[in-house]
Amino acid sequence: MRTKLKKLILFIVLATILLGAGVYIMFSDSFKQVSSSDTPTGIPPLSTSSSEENIHSAWKINAPLSDEDFLTVEDGYLVNKKGEIVVLRGVNAGGWLIQESWMCPVNGKDREWANLDTINALHQRGFTEEEIQKLFDTYQDNWFTATDLDILQEMKINCIRVPFWYRNFMKDEQGNWITGEDFDSNPGFKRLDWVIEKCGKRGIYDILDCHGAPGGQSMDHSCGTLGRNDLYDSPELRQVFKELWVKIAERYKGSPVVAAYDIMNEPQNNGGYEGEHAYPPGSKEALERTFSVYDEIYHAIRSVDPDHIISMEAIWTGNCLPDPAKYGWENLLYQMHLYDRTKNMIDLRISELKSFRSRYKTAVYVGEFNCDPLEEYAMRRFNEEGISWTTWAYKGAKQSVGNNWFLFVKQIPYADSTKDSFEEIKEKWGSILNTSNFDVNTKTVRRWILNNIDAPIPEQVKN
Repeated sequence: MRTKLKKLILFIVLATILLGAGVYIMFSDSFKQVSSSDTPTGIPPLSTSSSEENIHSAWKINAPLSDEDFLTVEDGYLVNKKGEIVVLRGVNAGGWLIQESWMCPVNGKDREWANLDTINALHQRGFTEEEIQKLFDTYQDNWFTATDLDILQEMKINCIRVPFWYRNFMKDEQGNWITGEDFDSNPGFKRLDWVIEKCGKRGIYDILDCHGAPGGQSMDHSCGTLGRNDLYDSPELRQVFKELWVKIAERYKGSPVVAAYDIMNEPQNNGGYEGEHAYPPGSKEALERTFSVYDEIYHAIRSVDPDHIISMEAIWTGNCLPDPAKYGWENLLYQMHLYDRTKNMIDLRISELKSFRSRYKTAVYVGEFNCDPLEEYAMRRFNEEGISWTTWAYKGAKQSVGNNWFLFVKQIPYADSTKDSFEEIKEKWGSILNTSNFDVNTKTVRRWILNNIDAPIPEQVKN
């Protein structure tokens, strides 16, 4: 009898162990299926809120976007088709589709080298167009991936501003498309198609930001073309620019994922440069030219897409955008970039944005900002006023932990377009650029975003 009892107890113990192992394997496999297979190792998990906090939070983990999430502007606020006010909070995918030498793994000093200089250097050394395209494809495949979108979704970010430039689509300033009339194969459209599809599934809006126009919309390196600012006075360049925006608007017409078309980044950002077209920002010469291009592109977009929001930028003060009624502009998101370093200046810019909202009924948005050491103060103030925002920027090379610009940073070897071989550049722009190889700015930008991303929309805004 005792032997039988011992065998029964042993059987029960073994069964319990096997059952427990089976349950663990089942749940472990399920977790692996739900989690992103691309999630980088070494990135610390996000702090999680209690269930009670989640119930009362205005910010939920992102659900896929649907037609009901399409945004328009009503009485100075972004509103979806359900009648809900939406405030966008997120980051810029800077350095992905257009490189800036100070933050990307490429040669060249800051403000002395632009993306076009890299292309021209490769051309001059005998690289073919196909080889150059392959190098930039490699770079873009690795700099920003689905893993990055998973990270941003987990952070509850609901918007990414996507900087691009005309050379993602065109091989020259004459407007020759890289793949001719085969737009589905065009590398620029393939990138935008990809990010729009993937963001939509993660509940993340995209603002399509033309960071670089043909001929340059400023003297600054950030537009990809250094020291020129030729766009405004050239009918030929303006026509190419118009054709680019018409194709973009035709392609993404009706997409609820696209929050807005941002016509051109930081027009007339000419400070510190000299030359024929170095008009001071805010001067009569600068504003007349800027408003003229804005008007031309606005109406070109509206000819094919009457519904999407269009964004225009005041660089750097509130008097750098006009009363939209003067031009017949509607459904607008007026935007500023804040690189101010005092509370008084931050509050002044916020007052200018609020003035746009009250006077012109445009929605308002801080498309870029770095207000070190007051970055978190700025985020809190934007949230208090119901102002949408995206930090500059998600990721930076040539940077170290503690940097106040980026969520992820790394000092990595850069590609030298003036002397590196094709294979050397391809290796330096390969998988080493994956975010899993970067360090996390846990104590600065990333923490500040997490502290402020799910702040409730103020009652005065909702009412």
